[in-house]
Amino acid sequence: MERRAKVIIIAICVVAAIGIFAYSQYLSATHLSISILESKVIQRNDNNSLYNMTLQFQNPSLLPINVGQTDFVISVNDENLGTGTLQPLVIPPMGKISSSAPFTADNTVLDKYSNNDVIPKVKLSGTSKYGISIISVNVPFTYYPTEQEAREFIHGS
Repeated sequence: MERRAKVIIIAICVVAAIGIFAYSQYLSATHLSISILESKVIQRNDNNSLYNMTLQFQNPSLLPINVGQTDFVISVNDENLGTGTLQPLVIPPMGKISSSAPFTADNTVLDKYSNNDVIPKVKLSGTSKYGISIISVNVPFTYYPTEQEAREFIHGS
């Protein structure tokens, strides 16, 4: 009976340790900071503009964060400008990493604001899939670019 109790206690400790690790990874993922380093128009046609954005992720935790494929939406003054996808990446502990993210913008929405001196409210939102131990967790995020980042994004420079 004593051996069985030890096995049960060890199993509970292992499960608790995995749970604590997974929860700390989840907390780290929710505190990840995102910024737009650069956005350039690669190609423009009558309907759409293809951007190449460089996003920077900063990991504030002491653990590496494994970010899976991330689908995102950029909106301007609550109008859907377009969508993009960021490929999987690993962000080192207490580190930063930059990643290229192609994005297709709707020119109808973009043109409303590109010749205007007033900077609209730009929002980058989406859902990242994080690999935490043996499970995957979807974590939504929202990022509001600075006025300078929004200006550069709208004007494609």
